Amino acid sequence: MIVLESLDHISLGSSDLKKSIEFYVDVLDFEVAEETDRFAILQLDHFSLRLNHIDGYVCQQDNPSAFSLSFIVDVDDFTNAISELEEKKIQIVVGPVVIEGGESMIIRDPGGNWIELFYKE
Repeated sequence: MIVLESLDHISLGSSDLKKSIEFYVDVLDFEVAEETDRFAILQLDHFSLRLNHIDGYVCQQDNPSAFSLSFIVDVDDFTNAISELEEKKIQIVVGPVVIEGGESMIIRDPGGNWIELFYKE
């Protein structure tokens, strides 16, 4: 068994790094910790996300259950999140749907990566 000490970050591809940074900062409230022309490290609380610029990158996943980043949203903010996504013209790909103990919706980031927003009651 490999003994892991911690999770450092999760990496995602992006063909348009600036657009992806803007999405995670403006829509999901991440902060930029480091940025170059090839990658950016974004942070949300203790979670780090590395966005890597890859020419021509398109997420090949066609099923959000294959892989998605899942973020918990406060129940009171869930309805507001729907309104904000509509205002920013970000398509809700799945949902909102009732799940056990809450509600869920799935969107895609500019690189096509699946993002789940959900709340727990």
